[in-house]
Amino acid sequence: MAASLLRQLGRFGRDDRGGIALKAALVLPGVVMLGAGAVDLTNVQSTHVQLQDIADSAALAAASDLGLATDGSNAKERARAYVQSHLQEWAQAPTVTPSYDIVDVQGQRAIQVTLAANRPSFFGNLLPPGGWKINARSTATSMGMVPLCVLVTGASGSKVLNVKDTGRMNAPACMVHSNRDIIVEGGSIAASAVQSVTSAQGSISPSPGTGAAQITDPFATMDLSQTGRLLCTAADLLRPVMVSSGTHYIAAGKHCGGIQASGTARLILDRGEHFFLGGRLVVEGEARLEGDDVVLFFDRGSSFDFKEQAKVSLNGRKSGAYAGIVMGATRDNVSNFFISADHVESLLGVIYVPAATLIVEGRSDIARDSAWTVIVAKQLQLKGSPSLFINANYDVSDVPVPRGVGPRAGGSRLVD
Repeated sequence: MAASLLRQLGRFGRDDRGGIALKAALVLPGVVMLGAGAVDLTNVQSTHVQLQDIADSAALAAASDLGLATDGSNAKERARAYVQSHLQEWAQAPTVTPSYDIVDVQGQRAIQVTLAANRPSFFGNLLPPGGWKINARSTATSMGMVPLCVLVTGASGSKVLNVKDTGRMNAPACMVHSNRDIIVEGGSIAASAVQSVTSAQGSISPSPGTGAAQITDPFATMDLSQTGRLLCTAADLLRPVMVSSGTHYIAAGKHCGGIQASGTARLILDRGEHFFLGGRLVVEGEARLEGDDVVLFFDRGSSFDFKEQAKVSLNGRKSGAYAGIVMGATRDNVSNFFISADHVESLLGVIYVPAATLIVEGRSDIARDSAWTVIVAKQLQLKGSPSLFINANYDVSDVPVPRGVGPRAGGSRLVD
């Protein structure tokens, strides 16, 4: 339209008949206003696009923090900082009133970024009255990956994750991963997700993925040197603690030669780190082992064996260098660790045996009462008819989940 008016004005300029000046006086202001309006609208559209880009990017950047704070304050602060920095870099930024809200999108928390802007119009805010009002809104949520709760790190050999007889592994809310293969022979694995690097066969639900990338040991840099600095005399190693009745409180620190509890003995571990050196921890008969805010570490010459009617209830460390670990072994420990007792009620935390084999036997439920359990082992075997429960109720426990296992961030996506 503007071009047509300009052509008409040109014809007026060449017309030698009367009234040309009057026509020009009438048309020229309209042409000027039309051109100015077109430029103004172009600038408004450009402002809206840039404002929407900032809202989208801020929401995506903040969504990854939704799992880090129950009230969403971390996500809101990240979005606020993003918006503020980008507005400061925008030379002709409009006046913006931002808002940041945590909303529910189909049962999942999301962050909503709303940017209400006001941009002066070319006509002194008379058209439209008060200037241009521009709004941009974006909503994003995190794409949480399935929590990792069983990691078998062995990358050579066969049957590194092996379920035999009628053993059952139940991990309904998390993922089971093997850096080699998964072989189920007679038993079953039921999890939220199951994957292996090479092959997987047997009764596995859902259908396992193969060809997965290897997952490195998430605790490979954890300092376990303290165990090696603790020394036991030859006499200490020849005098293991052996109890068959009564209640015995075991102080944190080093335990030379091992501990054997049988009969009706009750062992209560004091809060802290317990280092087993040169001996086994055996709980058998109807003995009971308890501990809250504890971690049990085993050196090269040590291991644990829970069997028969023994009762075991252990909750991992809540703070410190080993926070989240409940039982572990040094990296030169290649022993077999056995859980075959019929009353292993709680193993809350990470069982970490990076160079060893964890063998779960027996005929009863294992760790059913644990809010959450994570296993990281070189090899894992189930034999007999045990039911190993790998729960993933991370939010209801005060034992923190170490970084690298449990909940994992998987990026974020726009939902609005």
